[in-house]
Amino acid sequence: MAASMLRQARFGREVRSAMAASSDETPAATSLRAHLRSATMTAHDLLDHAMQAASGWQTRADYARFLAVQHAARVPIEQWLAAHAPAGHAPPPVQTTLIAQDLALLDTPLPPASAPFAPGPHAARGWIGAAWVLAGSALGNRAIARQVARIGGGAWPVRFLADDAMIAYWQSLRTTIEEPAPSGEAEAATTAAQAVFAHFLAAVPRPQGSNPESESIVA
Repeated sequence: MAASMLRQARFGREVRSAMAASSDETPAATSLRAHLRSATMTAHDLLDHAMQAASGWQTRADYARFLAVQHAARVPIEQWLAAHAPAGHAPPPVQTTLIAQDLALLDTPLPPASAPFAPGPHAARGWIGAAWVLAGSALGNRAIARQVARIGGGAWPVRFLADDAMIAYWQSLRTTIEEPAPSGEAEAATTAAQAVFAHFLAAVPRPQGSNPESESIVA
């Protein structure tokens, strides 16, 4: 657990460094969504590559590992969002139950949860940034679901990847994130979003022979 938390903190520092560089090179955003996309572009790309390298979905075992990483990382984030979403604002729908069902159909046990999600004492103001990351991932999941259906011949379960509830939540969230946000709220949302990417990165198993100390996501 200590090693996992240390790795999460290290990735958090790297993500913040990369996002600071990205923000310096991008014009001022006109909406919260544009601000978040600009600030997390580098981390998003890195997570996609890290997830594909560590698990992927080319075989049944690959796909099971992919789902296990998703479950382990999402449990603490879902718990944090449930506790910090303000009154009148629903957190993203829980997806770990769907992942658990898919893993059961793949005869794969549930993994232990990753380290606690701890984005900092002030990140709760920006809960929408964390919600945005989870909701936005559903769009990519649809593309993955099509690949999984093709590679697995339609036999692999895709309850998680094909979740309509998260897509609906994403559509409802757009009403808020397409509007400009005060700088303080935008920065808090960015902090929370960056923390989600750092948390996922820390949960992805490192390939054998890799040296996390020598890795950097700074472009």
